[in-house]
Amino acid sequence: MTAPPKKALRILVCTKRDLAGAMVLNQVLSHLVGDQVMVLLSDKTRPVENAVPELAEIKFLERDLPIDTIFPLIDATGDDTCHHATFDGLARRYGIPIQVVADINGEDGESLVRAFAPDIILSARFSLIFKPNIFEIPPLGTYNVHPGALPRYAGLFAPFRCMLEGGKRIGCTLHQVDRGIDTGPIAGIGWIDINPARSLLWHVTQTYRPGLELFFQVLDGLREGRQPALTEQDRSQRVYGSLPGADSFKDFAAKGFRIYDPADYLEELRSFVPEALHARIDHLAHTAAKGVGASCCCGHA
Repeated sequence: MTAPPKKALRILVCTKRDLAGAMVLNQVLSHLVGDQVMVLLSDKTRPVENAVPELAEIKFLERDLPIDTIFPLIDATGDDTCHHATFDGLARRYGIPIQVVADINGEDGESLVRAFAPDIILSARFSLIFKPNIFEIPPLGTYNVHPGALPRYAGLFAPFRCMLEGGKRIGCTLHQVDRGIDTGPIAGIGWIDINPARSLLWHVTQTYRPGLELFFQVLDGLREGRQPALTEQDRSQRVYGSLPGADSFKDFAAKGFRIYDPADYLEELRSFVPEALHARIDHLAHTAAKGVGASCCCGHA
């Protein structure tokens, strides 16, 4: 017996214009075929990211190198057959609008969202905080995929904090957005095991996967008129973290962890790259490895 077609929805997806955001978007859009989707990207840089060397290196590897150099090379080939597509490639593959927004809550951002009239908003790695004028728009709610187990790992750099504190696995929380930051009621937490052989950047990209799977489950229920079971957070267990400083990165390295690993990085990049560009991208990635600090790469001894 053929299953009935799913109820089509208008879905606004918000993520970051970086390598991990592209991987998030590839996972999400493959599940939303048949829905009407609009994508908004943040491009936010915090001043401290250019002040702490390790944060500057992470920014270079997550954003500057892929967005400014590698993705344009891929887009110039016109080859959209790879497992993962760039942002421009995704727009072509799925026929959807993708654009950068600087202020989601301002007049222009609000007008854009209201004109689209989403049934539901999904935020994953968006970096911009939603205010009520935005998160109250969709009748089915606004959901955030947070790369940490709430309430313990609220705020920034949750995978890093979890690894530094000796955790065995990293949680990814799906929660509704409310007036606080990472404070909304929880729909579920998915987990990945920490692999000491893998880098921080690898763990960051992988952490979103189980949280997104939880969103797909919630979305399936909402299509059928079923509201998800939500659990209020125990605020007494909440620990809010900000971006780490140099001492935290030293402690991270002392525990045997690496921020960046060439093999991890190439594995993720190659999922976007046509075979004809493999040698060129490999060269770019290895050249980049020589430019990052000793704390980032096991090859700096």
